[in-house]
Amino acid sequence: MALFFDEEFAFSVDLETLAIFGLQAGMSFTDEEYAELVEKTQYKKAKDRAFKLLGYKSYTRWMLKQRLQQEDFPVEVVADVLDRLEELGLLDDLDYARRCAADLLHLKKYSVSRVRQELRCRGVEEADIEEALQQIDSDPLQQIREVVEKKYRSGLSDEKGRRRAVNGLQRLGYSYGQIRQVLNELEIELADGE
Repeated sequence: MALFFDEEFAFSVDLETLAIFGLQAGMSFTDEEYAELVEKTQYKKAKDRAFKLLGYKSYTRWMLKQRLQQEDFPVEVVADVLDRLEELGLLDDLDYARRCAADLLHLKKYSVSRVRQELRCRGVEEADIEEALQQIDSDPLQQIREVVEKKYRSGLSDEKGRRRAVNGLQRLGYSYGQIRQVLNELEIELADGE
């Protein structure tokens, strides 16, 4: 529903806000009533947008805050919406950190240090990152071995292929020492197999 003040378009409101305020044609408002109406309308729009975004994918509080502020919702309104979403259990950084860390470690084969970095970039607090990582079983040498077996094994016989494997594994966050250890073990296995 579109609201006009002095015959000029002011903003639109949803039917719920219209009913709450009992809005009718020709009504007059005090400045305080107008400010409250604007705030309630912005809150409802921000909340609806947040619900829609959360329907597509999970967000951390920081990520959703950034997204809503990009859409020009006022900082105070965004904070209120985020608080409400946390109360409802729809926004939980620890749960996000647990799920994201598990996916990054087991599906993308990132190292623990790379997962930690990714979660920091997504605005997860350090305490939540540490708690999430403590609950995940991870063997970096086994993960390196799995990546090498799947992606780099055929190229390990020459120097260029080894360099490619080392660079790729370092991008996943593994240390050179860990990579070297696994590659040396695989070389021994390859030599024994010949």
